[in-house]
Amino acid sequence: MKKTYYFNIFLIFIISITTNFYFGSIGVFPIDTFAFFDSANFINKGFLPIRDYWTSNGFLVDLIQSVFFKFFGTNWTVYLLHSSLVNFFLAYLTYKFLLSENLKPIHSLFYSISVAILAYPSAGVPFSDHHSLIFSIISIFLLIFFIKKKLYYNLYLSIFFLIIAFLCKQVPAGLFFIFCTAIILIFSFKKKKFSYFKNSFLFSIILLSIIAASLIITQIGIKNFLVQYIYFPLTIGGERSMSFELKYLIKSFTGEYKYFLLLIFALLYQSYRKSKKINILDTNIILILASIISIFNQEIMKNQNIIFFLLPILIAIFQSKINLKDKSRRNLLIIFIVTFNIFIVSKYNERFNIDRKFMDLQDINKQNYVMAERISKNLKGLRWVSLASETYLKNEIILLKKSMEYLKQNSDNSFIITEYQFINSEINSKIYSPNRWYTTDGVSYPLKKNKYRKYYLKFYKDKIIKNDIEKIFTIYPLNENVFDFVLKKDCFTTTRINEILFEHKLNNCKD
Repeated sequence: MKKTYYFNIFLIFIISITTNFYFGSIGVFPIDTFAFFDSANFINKGFLPIRDYWTSNGFLVDLIQSVFFKFFGTNWTVYLLHSSLVNFFLAYLTYKFLLSENLKPIHSLFYSISVAILAYPSAGVPFSDHHSLIFSIISIFLLIFFIKKKLYYNLYLSIFFLIIAFLCKQVPAGLFFIFCTAIILIFSFKKKKFSYFKNSFLFSIILLSIIAASLIITQIGIKNFLVQYIYFPLTIGGERSMSFELKYLIKSFTGEYKYFLLLIFALLYQSYRKSKKINILDTNIILILASIISIFNQEIMKNQNIIFFLLPILIAIFQSKINLKDKSRRNLLIIFIVTFNIFIVSKYNERFNIDRKFMDLQDINKQNYVMAERISKNLKGLRWVSLASETYLKNEIILLKKSMEYLKQNSDNSFIITEYQFINSEINSKIYSPNRWYTTDGVSYPLKKNKYRKYYLKFYKDKIIKNDIEKIFTIYPLNENVFDFVLKKDCFTTTRINEILFEHKLNNCKD
């Protein structure tokens, strides 16, 4: 039995890692593909998120990636190793979870591998949305373990992973935190043992105190953290939730999420049939509510979809609770369920992994790639094909190489503003970026009408002064519009270096 267990874990490990490496190395969508590459490398050079560069999410993803780079080197393989191991961790805990739900090892293996195929490979690279959702689901597994076994370490681990998820991205982790708190309260009342809630509250306070102390010691500052990571994102989330309408969620349930709807009804029926009532502490109900939270968050965020890896988990739980005495009918139903799961995995593997829909590469020919080591030695293993190179920037690779050659000659303290956030790691100079993200939709940093705009302007100017910045470089599609609202119009002079690279020399911009 132990040999089977370890062999299954080995299979899960191999498939989780290789699948993520393979699909993660197909194509690039620069702003997402390299979101945590340079920023993690900055940390190893003494810069810290929030303190030295503005970031509204992904705080812990940067820190974790910096550890990988520190010990294994700054390159594409190590970049994907991070996300691949998270993918394995989720698949492994899914396997453990399904075994605890009395699903046979062979079926637990099958569904865990299904999760590994659909979870992280849609992005491939480390990404805050994936980290937050995956660690939130892991927290749910651990909470269910606690409800069943009443072992405190499961409760504490559940809280720990929720906070980890929140430090990766505020949502959906924040929504799951509220949900888990409610579950712990209900469980405490039901068992008439309020020490469960009290101890979980005290443990949360201890963890938050450790985080607060770390912010003070590293000089990130509690206020800076609250403004960048809590208050400013709330203004974004508030605007999005105001624009959300229930009718769109209903429409999504009957369209994009129809398989979720089908499984939710099946699990509800199964749970009700078992006890003739709906018990919120039942595994079926907890996973149903977790799925609804994930769907709600997906609709609010309006990002590419990442939640379909939950479907194999729901299917597996339904199978684990089948209670048919007729063996032939039971086997027939299991065959149908397994076939349904194969259909689900095949469908979403094609859409998100093969077509690379999450990276908006579904409409380009992925066979027209160039090995990215031609651009940067740090990108060995990446097959470079992008929307830009396939449409409006045919000579993208040549221009990137020319731009990096020019930047390597720069000896002045500089900012570089680009979506190709591997360039700093390649040129290895005094160039630095004051933001992780550069988008114009108000998500990356406060725009004109945002109440934290003045705070951001001060932050940006302080970085110019502190780092004695003499030049700002921008690389197309970004230009001076991403910083000219911070500086006076007459305090910088722009020179075009090539088709995509622009140099903006600062002249008395420190007022």
